[in-house]
Amino acid sequence: MLTTYSPGSPNPYFQRHQYYGVPINRNIKPITECKVHHYVGPAATVEKSIAVDILTPEHLWASFQVEAEELIRVNGSLDGNEHERNRRINAAYAKLWLADNRFQWAGLAAFASKQVGCGLLHSADIIGKNRRERERIQRSFAQAAAPGVEYATMTQMGTEIGASDMYKWLGFGNKHLFLDIYPLHRFYMERGWKEFDASLSKRENMRYAVEWQIDGNILRFGKFFREVREGFGHIEMGALATSVQSLARHEQINILQKILYDDWIMQRMLAYNQFAWANEFPSGDYEEIKLTLSAECKAKKGLTALFSKDAWAKLWVADERMMFVLRAADQFDKLLKGAQRAQVESSIRAIADGAGVE
Repeated sequence: MLTTYSPGSPNPYFQRHQYYGVPINRNIKPITECKVHHYVGPAATVEKSIAVDILTPEHLWASFQVEAEELIRVNGSLDGNEHERNRRINAAYAKLWLADNRFQWAGLAAFASKQVGCGLLHSADIIGKNRRERERIQRSFAQAAAPGVEYATMTQMGTEIGASDMYKWLGFGNKHLFLDIYPLHRFYMERGWKEFDASLSKRENMRYAVEWQIDGNILRFGKFFREVREGFGHIEMGALATSVQSLARHEQINILQKILYDDWIMQRMLAYNQFAWANEFPSGDYEEIKLTLSAECKAKKGLTALFSKDAWAKLWVADERMMFVLRAADQFDKLLKGAQRAQVESSIRAIADGAGVE
């Protein structure tokens, strides 16, 4: 039996929402709690009025957006600390699924975001390894008073810069996808399908401040995409595997394609990584593209979806990437319906507790 979320009821993962029980377009506070104002009436008499805050869809969207931002704000900032922010994002996705098993995309996203964390660790390792090697060569040249150190360390410097760029891109995409999709789940959880559907187009009204470091010409915050409506509509109907397909298209094509994969520098780095991995370059400065449906980074038999063994495979091409993503989604669906569900759920609980990325 699937666990489902009931607004207002005790829940180990989510507190009762501040606007629980308040209908849209009604006053947020009881009239007795509202402030009385005095003003001069038309006959020069002193009159009284009450300022009433009305709950609008924008109020609701703002509340869920702030919740998302606060979850991943590390030491007061939404920049830097990518490892810790990734851990929090992983946990937030996991808690969405644990609170409501209908959110199958969120369960899969807990593993996918964990895999981003594995990529962050790998990039950090490459940066450290090449920096140490570059500094070792520089010391050797300095001791020998020999010229040409810039040329001797060119490979290490280039690899270090590339890994640093990849580290930043991974964190950037991880953060902005979360800021887009987490509030969508929370609105649906707390307000239900009818209000979600009626309010979805109002999310982009921008009547509240948001953290969004993407050029509006590339991706406007809160832009309406039909895949979002379709995805949550499928959840409402109980078609969970189909909901994952719709939300995966939104995630990969509407969001990540625009903010990550369309960038030509990212494309070159991905191309090098795939070619180096397929040909087993001796440097080891590469990583296989995969998704492990467990709390760990290492591949596990029966729990790992692989991208491609082709040296010329292009992760940045949406059609190629979507085949990989949908294979992983199908594998996840089968695991949840099979004998390994308890094992998968245990991994999601571990991620929710802040574990994983090992």
